[in-house]
Amino acid sequence: MIVFWFSRRREFRADVAGANLAGRESMISALQRLQSEVRAQVPNQMPDTLTAFAISPGFGKKVGRAFMTHPPLEERIQALRSSF
Repeated sequence: MIVFWFSRRREFRADVAGANLAGRESMISALQRLQSEVRAQVPNQMPDTLTAFAISPGFGKKVGRAFMTHPPLEERIQALRSSF
C-alpha cells in the first residue's frame, strides 16, 4: 500500500511537470480527453449479474483506493486547477 501511495503522489508531480512544459490548460485538456475515453470504455455500473458479489459501496471505495496506482482523473484535474 505504501508503494501505491508513492505512485499516486508521483502522478500528481508528473502532472505538474507536464503542465510546466506544455502549459496548465493543455495538461488539463489532455487529462479531460483521457477521462472521456475512459468513461466511453468503462461502464459506470456493475452488470446486474454481478451486483450480488459487490461489497458495500463506501467500504469498497476506501479499500480499492488504497490499492490504486493512479489517483482518479477528477482529482488530478482539480489539483492542476488549484496548484497554479
